[in-house]
Amino acid sequence: RRELSSYLVSPAAFITMFVALVWTGIGFCWAVSSYRGESVRVDVLLFLPTTLWGMVAIAATVIPMRLLAEEKRSGTIEALMTMPVTEVQVVLGKYAAALTLFVLMFAPTVAYVPILKEFSSGMERLDYNTVLSGYLIFFLIGSFYLSVGLFMSALSNSQVVAAILTFCVFFLIFLAGALTKVFGSAAGAVLEYIFPFSHIYDFSRGVVDTGPIVFYLSGVALMLFSTVKAVESRRWI
Repeated sequence: RRELSSYLVSPAAFITMFVALVWTGIGFCWAVSSYRGESVRVDVLLFLPTTLWGMVAIAATVIPMRLLAEEKRSGTIEALMTMPVTEVQVVLGKYAAALTLFVLMFAPTVAYVPILKEFSSGMERLDYNTVLSGYLIFFLIGSFYLSVGLFMSALSNSQVVAAILTFCVFFLIFLAGALTKVFGSAAGAVLEYIFPFSHIYDFSRGVVDTGPIVFYLSGVALMLFSTVKAVESRRWI
């Protein structure tokens, strides 16, 4: 409640939400206009525009960058840790607030579905299973990216440094897709496995694979565990 309240009383949060919706809306309109008069699957319009995933990366960088870095910079982390809460509770509370804001930020995109159903004549029959599986991978990727951002925030005293580190990690993840053809079969298979768009293509078509689900949930658990250890390490500094 503390972290979420600090988000919702800040104009920056609403400005970020507004920019995110405008940018994703532009990408949606561009996708619709590109396939005007053609028969097209819903996943192409909802989940494949690069503008959507670019905004996800930006949101997952901006939202968590202040959570621990600002606490450490201002010195309020010491007061926070003297409260009757553990490091695990602090990290989980901050992560839950960031994840809630992320969901609120992109929840209005669900309105694209009834818009397509009402006004599109060239689109194939709307399959709600593909919509649900597409939003499932959207949530999983966003959850993992937010946990990475929170970990980077725990490593730094500066919001800017935390944001730069987070964005560098995202860049390396997306770069993995470009390097799949460079390395051998084994290394290429590993890089392709962590490349998010390979998962997006499958889930947005209704192909739900437990592998990516385990991968992202394990990644979230690893990042949160690492964040807890980074917060605990302040005792030894």
